[in-house]
Amino acid sequence: MQKKALVISLVDSQPVPEITSVKIPDLQPGYVRVQVAYSDINYKDALTLKKDSGVIRQFPRVPGVDFSGWVIASNDPRFQIRQQVFATGWDIGVNIDGGYQESVDLPGGFLQHLSEQRTLKEAMMIGTAGVTAAMGITKVLASTVMTDKEVPLLITGVTGGVGGWQLAILAQLGYHNITVVTRQTALTSQLTALGATRIVSPAEVGLDPLKPLAKQKFGVVFDNVGGDLLGQLIPQIYQDGHLVVSGNAGGIKLQTTVLPFILRGVTLYGIDSVHCTIEDREEIWQLFDNHFWPTAEKLPLITEVGFNELIPTLESFPTTPHLGRTLVKFRTRRPKFRNDD
Repeated sequence: MQKKALVISLVDSQPVPEITSVKIPDLQPGYVRVQVAYSDINYKDALTLKKDSGVIRQFPRVPGVDFSGWVIASNDPRFQIRQQVFATGWDIGVNIDGGYQESVDLPGGFLQHLSEQRTLKEAMMIGTAGVTAAMGITKVLASTVMTDKEVPLLITGVTGGVGGWQLAILAQLGYHNITVVTRQTALTSQLTALGATRIVSPAEVGLDPLKPLAKQKFGVVFDNVGGDLLGQLIPQIYQDGHLVVSGNAGGIKLQTTVLPFILRGVTLYGIDSVHCTIEDREEIWQLFDNHFWPTAEKLPLITEVGFNELIPTLESFPTTPHLGRTLVKFRTRRPKFRNDD
């Protein structure tokens, strides 16, 4: 039997994507086969097409770090045929074949059962981006600085998946003083509707010249970009404030000093949503079920593309301005199983 998959091969040191038919292998012990309903596009997915990105090290590979769907075969007693499941992180689509295919074979330990509160589409609306955002917020939520709902918060990369979810969750939790940083000034009205109270450009919030310490402006900075701007934001964090770092689209180098950390007690949290334990993942998804899921008007904006549109969407993703999450739709109806009426 065959299935369609987006396969990236290495040709003359250049990753080359192709949607093609591949053989469905025998299901390995401990593995589960999932019929894919939805996947999504994260920044890491787009990097798989970039030469020398280092995201994929063994070719050919099927990318796609997230997916949701129905169990259609199982060699793991924890998962039964017909159940709805999803997976995020775990080096899916990087070291093992991922969600950009009609069905995925995956170790059962990488899968989670979908709760009754969420749909397969909503699971991918969250995806790795939502998990990363939620993990960062849980790091600081119980801190003294976050007890004040009017505390000035700042989010960079707000038009991306992680930043968009940070804005949505914080607004849902009742925070009313959220500054967001974007170069897309045309999106001011949309970001305001989603919960932002102040929209600024990187130039407006940066420091020139860079100082070791500056006026204290933000209780928590949620940074999803990295690069030069991050170094300019650290000196502006409150005494006993926090910095949550979860992205590097703007660069991996950081120019700073120890002074904000030893004189103001700033705490830095780095967020790794790829290798966190299944127990931590379950707690995060329970938070989405119980507290973090926004009202409909505050949800991150969603764009859907079909499987056949995936390659050009991935190719243009890093350079095309967008807002919210991009989902990849495979099928929306449950497959037919034996003994179905």
